[in-house]
Amino acid sequence: MPSLEEVHGRLRVKAREKSELQKAFKDELANNPRYQQIAEQLKVLKEEKKSIENQVWAASSADAQKLDLLALDIKSDREMLSELALNMYVKGETVQIVDEFQARWVPKFAVTFKKDDEMQEERSSAAAEVPEPDFAA
Repeated sequence: MPSLEEVHGRLRVKAREKSELQKAFKDELANNPRYQQIAEQLKVLKEEKKSIENQVWAASSADAQKLDLLALDIKSDREMLSELALNMYVKGETVQIVDEFQARWVPKFAVTFKKDDEMQEERSSAAAEVPEPDFAA
């Protein structure tokens, strides 16, 4: 089985290649006059659409506020559901939900990685402590 570092390295190489290909496509589109013309028309239509949406939202501000509150409630309930499920999982309990239609819902766990800023800070502080050579001497 490959190590984490090997898989991570492959992912970085593939992501770099994907980025380069996407950049090439964007360059091709930037040099296509018909594409540029359609993109400009689309921009104008999006601005008009947004203006109409803003008028409708302004006309029904009470419903818009209620919608915002519901969105916040849903977000906080999802976070609470995740925390409860994780706590149950850590305790070794069965984690599942059976809804009103007798459908069984099970958790889906995912692991993601992010760059550790502590290591970056340690490296930069260590580099700052090393005196630079004096070439003038």
